[in-house]
Amino acid sequence: MKTIQERVEAIRPEIRAVAHQIHEDPELGLQEFHAVAALTELLEKHGFAIEKNVCGLETAFIASYKGAKPGPVIGFLAEYDALKGMGHACGHNMIGALACCNAIALKDAVDEYGGEVQVIGAPAEETAGGKVNLAEAGRYDSLAVAMMAHPYNRHAASGTMSAIDSQRFEFFGKAAHAGGAPFEGINALNGVLETFSQINALRQHITPDAKISGIITNGGKAANIVPDYASAEFYIRANSSAYLRGLSEKVKNCARGAALGTGTRLEITNFEGWYDDLHTNRTLCERAVKYTKEFGVTQGMEPYNATGSSDIGNVSYRCPSIHQWFDVTNDTSVGTHTEGLCIGADSDYGYEQMFLVSKAFVKTAEDVLTDPAFLAAIREEFERAE
Repeated sequence: MKTIQERVEAIRPEIRAVAHQIHEDPELGLQEFHAVAALTELLEKHGFAIEKNVCGLETAFIASYKGAKPGPVIGFLAEYDALKGMGHACGHNMIGALACCNAIALKDAVDEYGGEVQVIGAPAEETAGGKVNLAEAGRYDSLAVAMMAHPYNRHAASGTMSAIDSQRFEFFGKAAHAGGAPFEGINALNGVLETFSQINALRQHITPDAKISGIITNGGKAANIVPDYASAEFYIRANSSAYLRGLSEKVKNCARGAALGTGTRLEITNFEGWYDDLHTNRTLCERAVKYTKEFGVTQGMEPYNATGSSDIGNVSYRCPSIHQWFDVTNDTSVGTHTEGLCIGADSDYGYEQMFLVSKAFVKTAEDVLTDPAFLAAIREEFERAE
């Protein structure tokens, strides 16, 4: 424990500096060029081999450090995209820096015991979901474990997150003068409105955990013109990906029925990636929580079952995963995606908590490298969940 503390404290100034740098230069998803440069330059300086443009994503990277002996591959997940108009109000500047801190501090254990440590940086968690691309390409499949921690208004253990699908419905009709010859037109907006109506009827028959939210993104050009084009976008969420697949098809059928009834032509696309629900590996989680407390976190550390969604859900279907939470605000009334969280993500208090979590994660990862029974239990739980 003392050795791990010393390793983390030795690199603390560098880690805080890169987190602050990213915080002061927020970049939206798929545009995080400065953040990626800062993180990869730091990792390269500490002896990591860098693979860039992973899966054709310019701001995705994998940084690897291998020991002389074979062994488990530890993955620390990095995020670094900001929110439009809000900067790092979700604290992703800290997530990327924390992953680097964990990996660099674990190097000595990799040298001694073998194995490999990777920092896997994926862009656009807030929108496109870069982890989805990497998961589909199998880039997490070789990991013994995948670990990350997210800034929040309290410390909490990894829990659950909802699966989410994003659907765009575009209706095509025929324009006409709304006053002179409306009978010559086909109203695309009616297709959108009927879709909302049918989805509202569907809500009575879905499970309480499921949620459907949508907006009209195009309702026509002018009130005196029958709209020849209209569109809407919907998020559909549920506690499990299995249930969500069936629900998403029902939502599509609402739009198909609306198109049939209004005589419009319908096109259905996804405007963002599919995020699976998060399957927390309890064996791994319990060890990380144990060490988080031992390194000084005195708050509750109960599992946080979030109603939101994240692309780490897709990772958790490919390898044993945890998504822990750490306090950066010292105020439970401060939510994510707020100014208060943005301030906390570059605060003395927030960094102090981040480094406590880093020490706990490094110790947990060291156990994965050195304790075959622990690793076997992690794997057995993962395979049973599949």
